[in-house]
Amino acid sequence: MCAPPKITDTPVRCSDRTDWLAVANARLGSEDEFHGFLEESPDAVIIIDKTSRINFASRRIEAMFGYPPDELAGKPLGVLIPERYRDLHAGHLDRFMVDPTPRMMGIGLELRALRKDGSEFQVEISLSPHRTPDGLVVVAAIRDIEVATRFQDLLLKELHHRVKNMLATVVAITSQSLGSARSLEEGRLAVESRLVALGRAHDLLLESNRAGAKLSDVIHDATAPFDNPDARRFVVQDTHVEIGSDAVLPLTMSLNELCTNAVKYGALSNAMGRINITSMVDDEAQRLKLTWTESGGPVVREPTRRSFGTRLINRLADQLHGHVRLRFEPEGVIYELDVPLAALQPRGAN
Repeated sequence: MCAPPKITDTPVRCSDRTDWLAVANARLGSEDEFHGFLEESPDAVIIIDKTSRINFASRRIEAMFGYPPDELAGKPLGVLIPERYRDLHAGHLDRFMVDPTPRMMGIGLELRALRKDGSEFQVEISLSPHRTPDGLVVVAAIRDIEVATRFQDLLLKELHHRVKNMLATVVAITSQSLGSARSLEEGRLAVESRLVALGRAHDLLLESNRAGAKLSDVIHDATAPFDNPDARRFVVQDTHVEIGSDAVLPLTMSLNELCTNAVKYGALSNAMGRINITSMVDDEAQRLKLTWTESGGPVVREPTRRSFGTRLINRLADQLHGHVRLRFEPEGVIYELDVPLAALQPRGAN
């Protein structure tokens, strides 16, 4: 696992934890900057001076060892190591000081750490040198193997679940788009548009640290390919509603369907049409109502057949435990989505 913060505009490739520690050591000037960088590490981090005393501990130390970071300042490294392993660790540090290059400690050996309450746990430790005005110190990144393994298992299960869902979505999109198309070219364009929308939704999730996004960001991202920067076609009401990752995909796909339909038949099929998107939260009922209103396009007529796009919009609303009202007014299409806030919120949100 290697996830360094952005410390420069220059791309940095890293293969393990010791690499990003070396990058930080080389590029960050002050100790405050360096310590701030270490706080971003997914591992617990300590800095050890030449006397084997701890002069810095990151905030993650407390969750892992039970010590508040300030309590460890000035203490010998041995307080974090079971007594029977202290000589072994001291030997590792001595050899590191002779040849101070980034490395994993004790490769192939079982390393144990000691919590404040006296319990032990297995760890991985990576070492990196850091030069200060007072001399060389050692930066040690510590990982709880049991916790890391549980997290990896959870991540793999989540990835498996999401890949299966995405493949099922791709199969449904391809099958239904081609089945309802009046020509091969129409089917190809429909599949292409919907898969591009699927990709944009996942891009937004990645940019949002996989936790979710603001509703207004999702709307802007979904409509941007259909807008004109020189003459805006969309008016989007700004909203601070946060939505979780599970809601980003159905919302993006729904908006893509509406945009595609507007390009073919509605407000985006001429130069004058506009689309107004508003959202309103009912605090008492704990529901959100999103409204898409088209105007300025050609006269709208109710379709004679229920297209796959319409069925898809309703299925996507079902994923959010909400319902859709689609009205084909002569002045323009009106789409109303009514969903419970709980279905939109990020996981773990209160």
